[in-house]
Amino acid sequence: MPPRLVCLWCGADLPVMVEALSLDTTLTEKCTLTWGPPQENGGAEIMHYIVEKRETSRLAWTLVYGDMKATTCKVTKLLKGNEYIFRVRGVNKYGDGEALESEATKAMDPFTVPAAPTSVQVTSVTSEAMTICWERPVSDGGSSISGYVIEKREKTGLRWCRVNKKPVYDLRVKASHLREGCEYEYRVFAENAAGLSAPSIACPLTKAEDPQFLPSPPAKPKIVDSTKTTVTLSWNKPLFDGGAPVTGYRVEYRKTLDDEWIVGVQNTKNTEFTVVGLTPGTEYVFVVKSINKIGVSESSPESDKQVAKERVEEPVFDISPPAGEVQFKKVTADNVTIMWSPPADEGGAMVTHYIVEKRETSRIMWSIVSEKLGTEYVFRVAAMNRFGVGNVTYTLPVKDLDTPSHLMVVLCFHDYLHCRFSLKESKL
Repeated sequence: MPPRLVCLWCGADLPVMVEALSLDTTLTEKCTLTWGPPQENGGAEIMHYIVEKRETSRLAWTLVYGDMKATTCKVTKLLKGNEYIFRVRGVNKYGDGEALESEATKAMDPFTVPAAPTSVQVTSVTSEAMTICWERPVSDGGSSISGYVIEKREKTGLRWCRVNKKPVYDLRVKASHLREGCEYEYRVFAENAAGLSAPSIACPLTKAEDPQFLPSPPAKPKIVDSTKTTVTLSWNKPLFDGGAPVTGYRVEYRKTLDDEWIVGVQNTKNTEFTVVGLTPGTEYVFVVKSINKIGVSESSPESDKQVAKERVEEPVFDISPPAGEVQFKKVTADNVTIMWSPPADEGGAMVTHYIVEKRETSRIMWSIVSEKLGTEYVFRVAAMNRFGVGNVTYTLPVKDLDTPSHLMVVLCFHDYLHCRFSLKESKL
């Protein structure tokens, strides 16, 4: 036990050393001191306490409180990273007691920066923006996460650029104003009162491009022709290409009594295909799948059942009429020149020739061109291929013109004549 200080004039004692000086909390710029009153007050009541501090690198003490009534106090204006020692002494009416010093304490937060976020990934992509998501760090460092900082870097770049100007409080962020076709990677920092964490592991490079999907399947394929060992089918292009061009089609077939599908062709660019090597007299169904760079679509609806045999009846076909309107290029008294465009759909076989018919507007029957002049006609055109005649296209009524009359020579030169004549429509 330390020696007691005694007042020689009155025989009273000075207070002994305070007890149990401790630092309850220590932060970057402040701390809280707590102590107990001395066991012996020297025969007089403790009036107050004196609190002092000094940096361990210095010898001089600095007064913090000279008249502290309580047994706890806050010490502020500490310098972050500096190490301090504190001392407290009790005071009674006879004087100051002996001081009790604390252990050396560094002015710093009792917590640390958080751990890095995890599982950073890109969840949504367009040609101009990406959505980045991540998971919380496994440790917050003893202080609540106050936000996240996200950085991006192009594949060919060296410098990381900040995505968000202010901390993000959610676990996702949208990075906008990207350059189409460029590849980007992202990393995330967590932030608390102690500062920023280490960066997360960067997510894989992701290209800024509009999303692409599998194409839709073609419509139900049509049976065009068959033999004892082959079946020819055709189909239309899918309504949706998935955002990428359709590069081909896969044809599959199976026997109606089996469940196993057989690939007839892995990839054909045509919309018509002949499946070979079939068993004569066996019934089959067929499906078609669309292909783009993403992959293969689901199957189309199954075709009608078809037996592998020679076709006796005419095959089913559907030739569209010639495209556009039938146009008149030249009309004279005894002939008319008409023009049209090929049909949009040839019905699965090349168009071999066209059938041109006409009828008088006063009649119902169609026939070959009449030799009568001054008659009003309606024409129709149909396309034909090896399967038969397609639908027809009609013209507007057209009237023949009379033969020119009142022909006369107006001027005569050595190499040409300038003539004049009359021309009018004939009366019905």
